[in-house]
Amino acid sequence: MRLARLLSACLAVWLGAAMLPGPALATPAAQRDEPRRDARRAEWRAVVQLGPVALVTNKRGKQELRFFGWGSGTVISRDGLILTNYHVVDVSRLAREAARERNVKVLEGKMVVLFTRQTDQPPVATYIADVVDALPKLDLAVLRITSDLTGKEVDPSTLNLPFIELGDSDQVEIEDALRIYGYPSIGGSTITFTRGSVSGFDSEPGVRGRAWIKTDATISGGNSGGTALNDAGQLIGVPTQASVSSARQATDCRRIQDTNGDGEIDENDTCIPIGGFINALRPVNLAKDMIARAARGGAAGSDAPRGNKGSVQIVGRIVDADTGKPIVGAVFVILKAGLSWDDFSGDEADVLEAVRTDRRGRFETSPVLERGKTYSVGWGAKGYREVTQDNLEVTDDTPDVVEATLKLQRR
Repeated sequence: MRLARLLSACLAVWLGAAMLPGPALATPAAQRDEPRRDARRAEWRAVVQLGPVALVTNKRGKQELRFFGWGSGTVISRDGLILTNYHVVDVSRLAREAARERNVKVLEGKMVVLFTRQTDQPPVATYIADVVDALPKLDLAVLRITSDLTGKEVDPSTLNLPFIELGDSDQVEIEDALRIYGYPSIGGSTITFTRGSVSGFDSEPGVRGRAWIKTDATISGGNSGGTALNDAGQLIGVPTQASVSSARQATDCRRIQDTNGDGEIDENDTCIPIGGFINALRPVNLAKDMIARAARGGAAGSDAPRGNKGSVQIVGRIVDADTGKPIVGAVFVILKAGLSWDDFSGDEADVLEAVRTDRRGRFETSPVLERGKTYSVGWGAKGYREVTQDNLEVTDDTPDVVEATLKLQRR
């Protein structure tokens, strides 16, 4: 097949001598561990600390930006979308308290974003993000990075941030392993990792399907809004303090739900304990519609357009169809607009882009797909049957970034 020849050529160029036969050499343990360490590094780099932002006027009348971290979040797109809890971004109480001081103004709707550069060091304040959508009842919110700490706007297309791919929380089962990251109060000022498993599920009035994923992992206050991953490194849940049991000691309490049913969340609602230890996650599937709106540039109830006119990028993973494990070094190919695989003669001049997967089976193309055009794509790997698809239509409603999990069957 023409695609098979192209894939072989791409692999030969990329892998070079690694594909040539030769004597097997023993690999030192440190080298064997390096891919796993790289994967872990990619995970914790995408876990951020979030906190309120305030403008403080000093005695000379000059305004200074002040901030501190008090919750966690997960970067879910390389252009700066962040998923967290609503109560992490709800600074209304703090803003009311600050209003008593003439020289302090808390900026509602904005949060500082702090990134970990070294796991034994506190995270570093790097960007300011705007809250772009929220679901207070589910205690979920999405932010978008918009500026640096000086207030200078950033171009989302240039951020290229480490991010966590979204998983399918409906596929999670009891005893599945979980890896959890965040900035809990018991962990000092640095990022903290805990491990556990899924211990069950729970429902909630007004929430269709799974409202909670229960876990035996130890998660404490400050970890709210953080990151719960499955074995594939995908985000499947958000540690959410509002699930704390009444039998446990609460160290914090906030009004995050419309408990009296008047359509408002205010001082008249019951204060829900959210501090102390927590042991439940909000399934990520509950946030996917909100995330999609944010990716399109809109928000709940907004008049933002559903599509935009920029080029489209494809990111995703290529996995073994039987095991679901990532395939390292697989190749994803896009032909030039209008060409089908029947038209393709094997000439590399007809290829718009070809990329290969990393150690986690992930790949990303450049934003090369133009709206209003049709493309053919294919993917394959050594030892697997290639897959080709024609008539991939890119429209005005297609998101700027299309995420996909592609499967391959062994020969």
